[in-house]
Amino acid sequence: MYNPVPFAALWVYSHLVFLARALPSPRQSDDLVGYFFVHFYDREASIFAHLSNGNNPLSYQTLNSDNAILVPTSGTGGVRDPFLVSSPDKSKFWIIGTDLLIDNTNWDAATDWLAEVVGETAGMAWAPEAIWDADAEKYLVYWSSRFYDADDTAHTGTATEDRIVSAYTSDFRTFTEAMDYIVIPGTPIIDLTILPLSDGEYIRFIKNETVLRVWAEHSNGGLFGTWTKIGDGYVNPYVTEGPLAFHDNEVEGRIHLWLDEYGTDTRVYGYVPQYTDDGGVTWVNGDRSNFPALMKHGVVVPVNQTQYDAIEAKWV
Repeated sequence: MYNPVPFAALWVYSHLVFLARALPSPRQSDDLVGYFFVHFYDREASIFAHLSNGNNPLSYQTLNSDNAILVPTSGTGGVRDPFLVSSPDKSKFWIIGTDLLIDNTNWDAATDWLAEVVGETAGMAWAPEAIWDADAEKYLVYWSSRFYDADDTAHTGTATEDRIVSAYTSDFRTFTEAMDYIVIPGTPIIDLTILPLSDGEYIRFIKNETVLRVWAEHSNGGLFGTWTKIGDGYVNPYVTEGPLAFHDNEVEGRIHLWLDEYGTDTRVYGYVPQYTDDGGVTWVNGDRSNFPALMKHGVVVPVNQTQYDAIEAKWV
């Protein structure tokens, strides 16, 4: 991962006009015609995107000539780990991400802004994501943090183990007080992603920073229910992080999982794809013959024909 920043804040961009029509439900649907993939590259900490070639979840075309579709405005060092969030009625959208440089920020608040989500004892707020909590009627935002003693303002001393921290928001400008969401004594963890399966049922993926691999868990009791590890081990034998999960548009019950494979040997992959048809018990490697390389931490959302055509018209 990258070095911690002096404060823990999220970068937010509000309202993607071309997705103004309602996005479909996360389950399989005959109305879905493709996938929109938002991500970043190591070469530039801005927001990039790909659009699938039809309903093939493993074949993509570059958008905007492989230039960024969103670039942070003056005063920052860039943004990583973008995640696309929609309101429950799909009338408004946000992209949130990890800000890399907080000092001397001068962003236009009408377009994008920084939101401090956790106090100065936190060393970072990495890889933020958000999910609508119907019970709370707010967004649960979660990210990775570690904490230092209050008098260690330079964050050079001993810190807590990495953990998942969360807060609620209604507008991505104001947040409730940050609280621990997942803490595993003796095991530092980062890069949580959660995928809804049905009402109150979820699957989630977390990286173990000790062994540098990702495992899966399942809950039938909501976001704060009991989570049970799926299977006996990890979902991939390689050094990976940044899990990205989404439903297949055509195959009922199929879940795609992409993992950022990094630093394992001379290969430089970025995301590598795999999928499961049995709820995460077994995983099958995806075909990478038309799968773009070097893409990093992001999100894939299904799109209907109107959305697909609008994205093509704007950026292809």
